[in-house]
Amino acid sequence: MGQRKFVRRSVRLGGHDLDFSTGRSLVVLQGFPLEALLARCFCHLPRALGDTPRFEPSVVWLRTPPIPVGTLAYGGPLKNRRRRLLIVHRSRVIATIGPSCDNEETLVAMLKAGLDVARLNYSHGDLPSKTATIERLRAAEEASGRPLGVLADLPGPKLRLGRFPGTAHLERGTSVTLCCGEERAEDVSNLAFPVPYASLAQELQVGDPVLLADGLIRLEVESIMGETVTAQVLDGGYLSERKGINVPRTMVSLPAIGEKDEACLKHALANGVDFVAVSYVRSAADLEPARRIIAESGLHTWVVAKIEHPAALTDLDAIVDASDVVMVARGDLGVEIPLEEVPAAQERIIGMCLARGKPVIVATQMLESMVDHPRPTRAEVSDVATAIRQFTSAVMLSGETATGAYPVEAVSTMVRIAERASMAIDGLPSPPALAMFRSTRAITGAAVKLAADVGAARLIVATRHGSAARLMAAHRPQRPILAITNRMRALRRTTMLPGVSGHLVEEQPRSRDTVGAAVKAMVDAGQMHPGEKVVTVTGSPNAISGRTSTIRLVGVDENGNLRMLE
Repeated sequence: MGQRKFVRRSVRLGGHDLDFSTGRSLVVLQGFPLEALLARCFCHLPRALGDTPRFEPSVVWLRTPPIPVGTLAYGGPLKNRRRRLLIVHRSRVIATIGPSCDNEETLVAMLKAGLDVARLNYSHGDLPSKTATIERLRAAEEASGRPLGVLADLPGPKLRLGRFPGTAHLERGTSVTLCCGEERAEDVSNLAFPVPYASLAQELQVGDPVLLADGLIRLEVESIMGETVTAQVLDGGYLSERKGINVPRTMVSLPAIGEKDEACLKHALANGVDFVAVSYVRSAADLEPARRIIAESGLHTWVVAKIEHPAALTDLDAIVDASDVVMVARGDLGVEIPLEEVPAAQERIIGMCLARGKPVIVATQMLESMVDHPRPTRAEVSDVATAIRQFTSAVMLSGETATGAYPVEAVSTMVRIAERASMAIDGLPSPPALAMFRSTRAITGAAVKLAADVGAARLIVATRHGSAARLMAAHRPQRPILAITNRMRALRRTTMLPGVSGHLVEEQPRSRDTVGAAVKAMVDAGQMHPGEKVVTVTGSPNAISGRTSTIRLVGVDENGNLRMLE
């Protein structure tokens, strides 16, 4: 049997013909035993395939050894037919905006390279500068033609040194003084450093470790007198103003959302950010102030819980349930807990988010060497790939794009790693437990299963705030998800979801009419094709959020309209 005939016959059985522009075909059958396919296509097992194991979903790569299904593939024809997107599950890419890239030309280049979400670190800079940055981000978004999510990262109860001029060198064995309650020092040649947090002296004890500059400098408390802490330098280094302070054995009494955080949050909401990250979350209760402020603003901005404190690991279940997105903030987490425990903590956090259907971000030092070099190290590439193979939703760049010399190259490198690592994923994560969630999760889960059973080309979901798309994406279906919405904010939230692309339309009287209008527009634009079989998920009534209730299996006719299948 020839290759074309085999592909035609297997596609009739429910497979999808995928083309990697190599002239070969990849046939994917969702939930179809490979042995049964071969038995129905061949009277014997072909030598070219050899001893092919069973996969879920089953995969045949013609003229090459069989491989597990990739999560990024462009399909369509054998060679000359129009290509169409079939499966896209690349982890999303987040980049921190800073002096190196905060201009429209560079931002447009980063978007074209594959940037999905821009992070603004509210620990640095003033509010007017953040307003200007957001305006440049929106201008770059319009110029590139790609939706861009904006993540506002709040300072949180992060301890930092105060202001002082120049840089101080701390040598091992010397003593330094921490002057608690002081905002600024004019001279630190005597190694006396300001610490704005006045209560630190009361919360520390003799013998406690104090870590500075992300743990690069290590101190041990020798004595405490009033608001002055004297400590010995165990590991020295160079120290500049506003560097972070970590006290692993001490639970500081700073609130999760202080006055500065509240001002930053209100500024971010007023400027239309799509995600808000709450720093140093220690319990689910730490997310409540941010939720309250967002609710008072009348918005549905997603809350990101940053896991960077040991206490968060003990209350992880409740934190994941209370958040919309979770971030594995490995920088401070790796200072607060032993470094060798960070990989296990990362895997545990990702696994818990998958089980609950929540997007998860892995951050910090992913391509750190690209701050100064155009290429990452092999170890960094492996680190990113490992996070993606653990099914993280997004990977984040920090200093690589904020202050690095190669921000565009860092984004394009991260995208390439994400695409290749996604293709190498063997198997799929277990679907989230439907019984733990509301009816919308069950509806979207049933739609995913239906699409797999009938071999639908894609899933289409109507969403007002992005929640239905997030719930559907939690199942990681092996077909693309198209989120139809009439709100730009909801469209931008889909940038955090692997496998989801958004389409902005004018709202129709009924949800199914809105979906139909979007499909016809995409067919006219060549982004969908007549003959496709799709599963749609809509709500009723159309104007009320949270009423997702209807699943339809439909086909696209020659005019681009949706028709019930016979």
